[in-house]
Amino acid sequence: MTFPDPSSPGPPLNSGDAPYKELRGLVHSVAIAMLILTGTLFVFLYRQVVLVRRQTAEMAQFLGEYEHSNTRELIRQMQNRFDEFRRQNPDFTPIFIKYFGSNEPAASPPKASLAGPATNPPIKR
Repeated sequence: MTFPDPSSPGPPLNSGDAPYKELRGLVHSVAIAMLILTGTLFVFLYRQVVLVRRQTAEMAQFLGEYEHSNTRELIRQMQNRFDEFRRQNPDFTPIFIKYFGSNEPAASPPKASLAGPATNPPIKR
């Protein structure tokens, strides 16, 4: 078994090797472009996940504050006042129905749920 001498020149380049070299260069270029595109997409999706988590935490905090405030009662009182105004002024009925529907205002506040308040994770900024 004989080994080729590394100092000797390789086989002569044929004219068919150039297209393969160009094709290899194009494949490498496409592979690099795909890596850059994939990295960019990953960073974009990661930032979106961070944003959604932050907004979810803020929304949970807002809903917790809303649940413990008297906003529902104020809205119910406003609806009752508008209903009284609607009964005294029939021209206001279409506007009342547009914003409150055809339902009459609730006579008593709905019962609170038996579940305790949800604990919210701290907001990371």
